[in-house]
Amino acid sequence: MLPERNPRFVNQAKLLSEVSGRVLATGAGNQTVVLTGAPGSGKTAAGIELAHRLRGYYPDGGLFLEFSGAVDPADSIGEMLGKALLGLGLRESDIPDRPGARQQRFQALTAGRSYVLLLDGVVSAQQVRALRPGPGSSLTLVTEARPVASAESAEVPLIVVEPLDADATRDMLSGSVGADLLAAEPEAAAAIVGLCEGLPMAVTIVAPMIRRAALRTRNPLAENVERLRDERRRRTLMPMDMVFGAAYRALSEPARRGYRALGLRAHGGVISAPALAAALEMPEYEAAETLIELAESHLIEPRRTDRDVPHDGGRFTTRELVRAHARDLDEPTDDRVAAERRLLHHYDRHLCAADALLAPSRPWRALLFPELDTAPGVFEDAASAREWLRAERIAVRAAADHAADVGSDELVMRWCVLLWPFHEKEKFTADLRALHRLGIAAARRHGNRSVESLLHTQLGFAHYWLRELDSAATEFDDGVRTADRQDLEATALEGLGLTRLAQERVPEARGLLRRNANLARAIGDPRRLTLAAFHRAKAEVPAVALPLLERAATGFAAEPADETENLAKVRYWRGRKRADRGELDSAAEDLGYALEVMTDRGRGFDMAEIFAALGAVSLARADAASARSNYRRALELYEQLGFGELAQRCRTELEGLPSA
Repeated sequence: MLPERNPRFVNQAKLLSEVSGRVLATGAGNQTVVLTGAPGSGKTAAGIELAHRLRGYYPDGGLFLEFSGAVDPADSIGEMLGKALLGLGLRESDIPDRPGARQQRFQALTAGRSYVLLLDGVVSAQQVRALRPGPGSSLTLVTEARPVASAESAEVPLIVVEPLDADATRDMLSGSVGADLLAAEPEAAAAIVGLCEGLPMAVTIVAPMIRRAALRTRNPLAENVERLRDERRRRTLMPMDMVFGAAYRALSEPARRGYRALGLRAHGGVISAPALAAALEMPEYEAAETLIELAESHLIEPRRTDRDVPHDGGRFTTRELVRAHARDLDEPTDDRVAAERRLLHHYDRHLCAADALLAPSRPWRALLFPELDTAPGVFEDAASAREWLRAERIAVRAAADHAADVGSDELVMRWCVLLWPFHEKEKFTADLRALHRLGIAAARRHGNRSVESLLHTQLGFAHYWLRELDSAATEFDDGVRTADRQDLEATALEGLGLTRLAQERVPEARGLLRRNANLARAIGDPRRLTLAAFHRAKAEVPAVALPLLERAATGFAAEPADETENLAKVRYWRGRKRADRGELDSAAEDLGYALEVMTDRGRGFDMAEIFAALGAVSLARADAASARSNYRRALELYEQLGFGELAQRCRTELEGLPSA
């Protein structure tokens, strides 16, 4: 007999349709379908629903055999064959003692017949073979408790039972606790749905907690959100061993080590073979095989990317519920602490190597952390370093949080400095801000005024990019105030001057940028002199600005690193200053060159600025059509990038143009 059908079964419409269609289209003969998926994802429920949906096509009945994830297949086969024979109508006294004889009797009784067999919690192909019906037209539905070797045939479909989506999770929860409770606390309901991570088993654990809480409080969902977010309380309230324990115990010993490492805090749930190898001190090939075994057991999954590739270079993600279970497993505290420390070292080494390639001319690494090893050979080139940083963003943020939690202040301060060129280039301002809050606090604890000043300045630039100009000015002021070196003071003054310029406080900006230029001369660093001349030119009248821009262009051209973008920015500002003095043809030429470079480099904000400047040049030429085209391009880019104030300026210019 099949188990009773669940009237609240939700989602999986696509899976049910796919399997039903495939089974019914195949025609005569026995068929086998294997359902796989993460522990707690609802494989059993999906199998039961499928068996009931297809039951009408198999007139001789249905059988349900529950293996319960038995680790020893041989021990379970004889017992399951006995249950199957009972289900087929044999008396217990007529069932043979030996498993082989039971199997022969089972095949004889099912030959020429049409049954639906549901084998639940199978752990080996041996179990499936033993319960294979005799020749006929039966359907065997198999749900895996761990990956089953493909011993049947390449034609046996392997169907993944995906976790519920948010809507289906909410529907399942609503069916258990009532729609009124969810409607009364929409934010808490959304949080509960997120905490369940699409696992039906998690919903079945949480729903009774909500119903009981509703008897004594008006906010049962909010209360349980608070309880479940506290990891110590969640261990008692939502014991994950009942969800993931069997899958863990079925793993090989190396994979069990890898599973326990999923609970490490320093990777944030994104793990690669090199990172796992570093944490567990194992060869990288062994770490890769460990991750494959965990993935085939649906305990981790390849991380999807925005590109059309199946995964991103062997990185895997795991659910927070899996990570919580991994942390609950018995493991010596010293071993876990040592693994976390090795993982932090792994990220630190890669960040040092990446910074040396991405910002070789930037002085702060050598000035503030002179003992650092730049780890040559970690990356082939700057492009591979940048790709690694993109792929490891989540892990690096988690590692920084963990480093702060365990008092590794030196790492946190250092990473703020090492990651700034990457965050600046990619405009990952949320990452930058979160990391800098930790870094500034660490610098204050250590009394390191140099690092504190630099981090205030870097944070000021993050606000500056976002046009949060008042906040930027505050950070730059703090950078000046805490600076204990001329170069740090000059850098903060430069940022403050650019902010005042963006606020259209031009005289104040001019004074600040002149102070910065004077400090640059006192310091004597050629690159600093080049940058100071460039930035000062922005606030000066054309007669003063143009010679400064020529000096900046000469300085950038002499640098050993690629300064193509900075040279294009010089041309942009030269175009603006030439336009201010009425040299419109020369201005258009400079701006056109700058636009070509920035378009090639994908620098959207710079492109918007150049289009706006070209719009002004077109307007000065009385070319309304060209002005309209340029302002529209600038407006489109500003809107895409979220710069509302600058977008509004373009709208104002467009509204002032004569009708087309």
